[in-house]
Amino acid sequence: MAPATPLGSGAATAAAPARSRPGPLRLGRPVALVPARREPAPLDGTELRFFTDFLAAFGERPDHDRYARGGGPGFIDLAGALLDGLPHPPPPLDTVVLAYHLPDRDVVEVAGCYLADRLPGTPEVLSLAGQGVGAPFTALRLLDRMRAAGHSAAGAVLVLDQTTVPYADPDVRTGPGSDAAVLLHDDGGPAMELLAVDEQQADPRAALRSLTRRYPDTRIVAGRMLAERLDPRESAEVVRGPANALCTSAWSPLADAWDAERPTLVADFDPHAGRLFTALLAPAAAR
Repeated sequence: MAPATPLGSGAATAAAPARSRPGPLRLGRPVALVPARREPAPLDGTELRFFTDFLAAFGERPDHDRYARGGGPGFIDLAGALLDGLPHPPPPLDTVVLAYHLPDRDVVEVAGCYLADRLPGTPEVLSLAGQGVGAPFTALRLLDRMRAAGHSAAGAVLVLDQTTVPYADPDVRTGPGSDAAVLLHDDGGPAMELLAVDEQQADPRAALRSLTRRYPDTRIVAGRMLAERLDPRESAEVVRGPANALCTSAWSPLADAWDAERPTLVADFDPHAGRLFTALLAPAAAR
């Protein structure tokens, strides 16, 4: 009898078929929501205790007047209203990344659990913050890397701006359009591919000139924090995001001006870190 061939030797095992690398992340027309303002309920109960303890670490107390000037909705309110307004349910998802600056005003109800139950596919829900306006860009990079590694085949990014908090934030405004949500995902319609996501130290005006030279036939969409720092004489062709929004500002214009046939560069700027965030989208290849 011939001796058994050890497992794993080339003589006994066939080569495993090479796994094809997933293509670029595809994004359809973003879905944007700007809800009507509603008077926030008074800050009390568990939320008051949470914010009191949280702010005490910084030597501050909850500012009830500032809280009352907020737009009213929390993350679940924003997500629910956006999903309710979709013409048809999104396709089954395996991953959703929440991207935001200010945290949810609700500390008992968890938006991730709500979305995992509400969305088709029972997706895993992650949260990404601490990036300022860069949060959606980092979320797309994360989703793109998860896709490339085979950990996510159908993901989405939900960008959220909510303004009902009992403390001041230098980047947050209250007023029309300050509370908003934008859903970035592949809805099966005309799509674009995410070719690159980048962040770098940059001067906003010099960066715009450089981007215009580098991508001469590309539409540029600038979020509020970048748009405010541009020279109007040099940025007449730039599509500007809403003036009161923050993380959603760079992405919501695409909901109204979607052109899946024209390359688009979405950009925004974090003045505190001096970092420019960009995402390059190109017309998607036919499936």
